Amino acid sequence: MYRFIYYIKFLLSATNQHGVHSPFIYGFVTKGLYRKGNKDLSVTENVLVKSISYFSHKNIGLVTDSNELKIKLNTIFEELDYGSFPFDIIYANVLGKPFKTIGKQYIHNESMLIIEGVHATKKSRTMWNALKEQAHVRVTLDLYHCGIVFFRKEQAKEHFKIRI
Repeated sequence: MYRFIYYIKFLLSATNQHGVHSPFIYGFVTKGLYRKGNKDLSVTENVLVKSISYFSHKNIGLVTDSNELKIKLNTIFEELDYGSFPFDIIYANVLGKPFKTIGKQYIHNESMLIIEGVHATKKSRTMWNALKEQAHVRVTLDLYHCGIVFFRKEQAKEHFKIRI
């Protein structure tokens, strides 16, 4: 019941690309996230694949329970590196792992973090809100199914809710 009520609230407050006033985010939403996805992947996995394609990311950090996603990514992309720091993109689908802080040794200015299920429970929503408040977090995208964090120092601190 909690998720349904929050989803309705999300839909009422979220926008599409026309509510975005950042050229960086507008380009990512229109040319990356709104592209057609793969039917064999979950919503969040599609966001990951579209992000890798749009930004041409190579160094990937996966925080998952299984190796299944890595196998899927290797069938779509030829040259991904899963062990080199700093990561270009970090993907996490493990709700129990705390993301209150992200070690700066794992990221660089152009890194992004994708977290699945930021609204799955009250605890995950609380962790998401705490992560958004960190000083080195500059831009966040709340897509309901997942959250995206950017660390770009040149970007003004902004939070967007986007329907995909």
